[in-house]
Amino acid sequence: MTTQAEQSGAGRAAAARHPLDPLSAEEIRQAVTILRGDGWVRAATRFVSVTLHEPPKSEVAAFVPGQIVRREAFVVMLDPREHVTCEAVVSITAESVLSCGPVPGARTPITLGEYAACQDLVRADHDFRGGLRRRGIDDPGLVLVEAWGIGGFARDEDEGRRLVWTLCFYRAEPHDNPYAKPIGGLHAVVDLDDMAVVRVEDLGVVPLPPDPGNYTADTITPRDPVKPLEIRQPEGVSFEVDGWSVRWQKWRLRLGFTAREGLVLHTIGYQDGGRLRPVVHRASIAELVVPYGDPRPFQAYRNAFDMGEYGIGIMTNWLELG
Repeated sequence: MTTQAEQSGAGRAAAARHPLDPLSAEEIRQAVTILRGDGWVRAATRFVSVTLHEPPKSEVAAFVPGQIVRREAFVVMLDPREHVTCEAVVSITAESVLSCGPVPGARTPITLGEYAACQDLVRADHDFRGGLRRRGIDDPGLVLVEAWGIGGFARDEDEGRRLVWTLCFYRAEPHDNPYAKPIGGLHAVVDLDDMAVVRVEDLGVVPLPPDPGNYTADTITPRDPVKPLEIRQPEGVSFEVDGWSVRWQKWRLRLGFTAREGLVLHTIGYQDGGRLRPVVHRASIAELVVPYGDPRPFQAYRNAFDMGEYGIGIMTNWLELG
């Protein structure tokens, strides 16, 4: 049974044909508008992610095509001035905030805006520029500054701060491959909430690699050409895609997508005789950590948690043929 408010909002959710369809761009805008209208958003608030608030498994199992789809958004917000992370559940169909509140001790992922602001901040820092000059680098604009999660390497006096440290790379020319020239021994520690450089640490000059390391067609000598490779399916593909639903042979599944996890697989089932046998209700990557395992002081900091600190969904690029 749906409420009158949900029925009035059903038109806005008409594009969703299934409870697990990811939020559309319009639904994301609606969720943000509802939160703003209810007074939950301050001038300093940053929206970290707005994704589908997935309904319970029982509701998904009971769904029949044509049924009104109840749409809810799960929103993660950050108030950097108050150092507070908030989570909210917003009903798009009922146009109301179902819950909203702080999550004590939680830290949000690094957003793309913070990533860019951190680079500009560090490039302009007096102590950081001094470290560059000691390495023969006079133009900070040619330095790529990456914000990495600091993991367990923060000092005791940094307790409670939302910190990153920076990996830095040098381009001899604006379009060079920066990763060929890592700037060893120099990094900054940055508070993302205050957007301030906490300190610059210089562990000693490490010579830059001499090779530019560019691997573009105009900078390398190509190898002998390989023989042609042709992949053809003259009768078409063997799978069917209908919206977010995929059929392949006897397999059935639904695709999903979140800002943190990226690809999510829902309701994976196998056509077994006359019934669709459930196999997996939900599958995703919970976390992907890359520990570099180098004990040197500068390198030991490198431990990227790609899901929780950045969000694979946020960092996803479109792939096109060619």
